[in-house]
Amino acid sequence: MLFDPRSFVPEHDAGQPAWVPSRQHCTARRRPAHDFLTVPTVPVGIPATAQLSYGDEIDVQELVIAQFRAGLLDAEHVSTPTGAGDAFAQALHGWLAPRMPKTKALSFDFTLIDHVAVEHEISEFGFDMQETSALYLGIRLEEETVYTLTEARAAALRHLHPSLVFMTFHLIRAAAMKSLHIRTPDDLLDMFARWHWDFEPLTDDDEAREQLKERFGEDDPDIDRYLPSVVRAELAPDEALPKWQWAQKDQKLSLLSRRKLRELARLGANDWRGSLCGALADLDLALSRMGKATLLKDAQWAEPAYSAATIAFEHSDYVGEVLDDHFECANNGGYATYFQCFIPLAGKRASILAQYAILEDTLKLIAVLDRVLGHFI
Repeated sequence: MLFDPRSFVPEHDAGQPAWVPSRQHCTARRRPAHDFLTVPTVPVGIPATAQLSYGDEIDVQELVIAQFRAGLLDAEHVSTPTGAGDAFAQALHGWLAPRMPKTKALSFDFTLIDHVAVEHEISEFGFDMQETSALYLGIRLEEETVYTLTEARAAALRHLHPSLVFMTFHLIRAAAMKSLHIRTPDDLLDMFARWHWDFEPLTDDDEAREQLKERFGEDDPDIDRYLPSVVRAELAPDEALPKWQWAQKDQKLSLLSRRKLRELARLGANDWRGSLCGALADLDLALSRMGKATLLKDAQWAEPAYSAATIAFEHSDYVGEVLDDHFECANNGGYATYFQCFIPLAGKRASILAQYAILEDTLKLIAVLDRVLGHFI
């Protein structure tokens, strides 16, 4: 088989001699070369497995030792480690596992990653890393689900209190800023503006029409469909946006106190609105307890292709269009990653203790945020 000079095209084989046993190559010894190939038996003494090492384990040893000496990680979670990095990964998993919330709406995970790998992930974006560490905790986002409030639910919330929809999206945004990347109507509006309104989400119909004429042509009927007055009503009404993005600045909407949310929870106790108001009050409390602390303070943004979830105001073609455009560009251009960010791990005892405390509070915040979003599933 390996020594026959003939090809699979008969007309190219004119004059070529066929294979005969007498032409058996010497390396075939007593086995015919055109028979099944066999692999020689490997002696028992030869190792069958190997551990690949790049010689950079020494770079993480100092940080790993400091992490263990801080006293939060349990060495009992480590079993036959292959090195300092592997030992730390096992211990960190042992610390995280019982604290990870079981989420229904949010999709995310953590990954331990070294400095070289982080630089490789973000090398295409020209980022200048300010805070460096030998190891990072990466927030990994591998899929995205779109949930909607719907106009029917929004009307039910307004009936309970006129500002309840506004307060709901306000708290979701506040929690997302301290934890997981979530797309809310203001993000969708901003993405839509990048595509159709020259990056200006606060543009009016006249300005948008001129920009759309350049893109679609003077008389294209699609222009009317992409005007702000048409799009915003479905994609991002004022009550789903922060005040600075409102189209009508005289809206009578305000933030609700935690006490008011508890009161509304009692008033709506007979249906889902009471449960939502209770979850919103708990989310507000979790945010208050964290204060200005955030796990993301020195994190390196990683241009994530996905978010942990998208919360849209209404079922709308505009939502599908803007996300389809985003994913297509991310896929074709290769400018996105599977990571939200990379959090540099602290190396000093006081900083380590503080970082783990914030991480634990963040996980609790995510659990409550997921309870809120669970009402949109």
